[in-house]
Amino acid sequence: MRYFVAIVKYGSMTEASQRLYISQPTISKAIQDIETELGMSLFDRNKKKIALTDAGRIFFDQCEEILRLHAELPNDLKNMVGMRQGHIKIGLPPIMDAGKLMAIIRDFHDLYPKITFQLIESGSRTIESRLIQNEIDVGITVLPTESDHFDNFNFISESLCLVVHENHTLAPRQSVHLRELKHESFIMFSEDFYLNEIITSACKNAGFVPDIISKTSQWNFIEEMIDRELGICIMPQSVAGLLKSSSVTVEIDDPPLNWRLGLIWNRDKYINFITKEWLRFFQHHYT
Repeated sequence: MRYFVAIVKYGSMTEASQRLYISQPTISKAIQDIETELGMSLFDRNKKKIALTDAGRIFFDQCEEILRLHAELPNDLKNMVGMRQGHIKIGLPPIMDAGKLMAIIRDFHDLYPKITFQLIESGSRTIESRLIQNEIDVGITVLPTESDHFDNFNFISESLCLVVHENHTLAPRQSVHLRELKHESFIMFSEDFYLNEIITSACKNAGFVPDIISKTSQWNFIEEMIDRELGICIMPQSVAGLLKSSSVTVEIDDPPLNWRLGLIWNRDKYINFITKEWLRFFQHHYT
């Protein structure tokens, strides 16, 4: 199974044999043995590049899951007898107030000191893709998700607000209508962020397409651009509260814009013991 997965991932038997430090004839013989045992071809050998048959695609998905379970088995057995050790990979968006998350991680680490964390920043689309590919254990993303592969726990629901420089003409206002922003220069998040779609769709419903001067995945870059009066931005209240004093937040009341942030995990795939503990701990903390 490892040989087969390596061929698919690296695109050739030659590359797979080099990466695995195994001779190419050994790998070729292993694939032939699998195909003989299954009674069907896994690769379409009529094509120049590596291409899977329908059976090969199904077998590849199952191999990945079985190999992942095999890798998780030692830690799961240790955790079941009370040793509580492992590693959790969490995908999270850069546009969130990470302070509360860090507090939860600290409390969880105090309870399970042998468990380590890896935090991987990405936009919501990449987080969902990585979760499906088992590259992360859980993700934090905007709800609802585009895929029905996930279960979720909504832990933040809040308004989006307008952020402008303190010298901007809208800065003294308590609230604005979205249509009043028609001629403004927008600083937006990258296409990988669902928040981008929420804002763009709302602007179109208000009768205009936002004039985008810049896109970025980092809210601190947006902060710097606003500080230099390059444009305006719409972002969550909790993130806006972290910005410099030179920026001002203004409520958007027509229409009001909202977002929901949730913890997501794979619905139909195996979840190891430690990740289950983290999900339980996280949800208990917020509820």
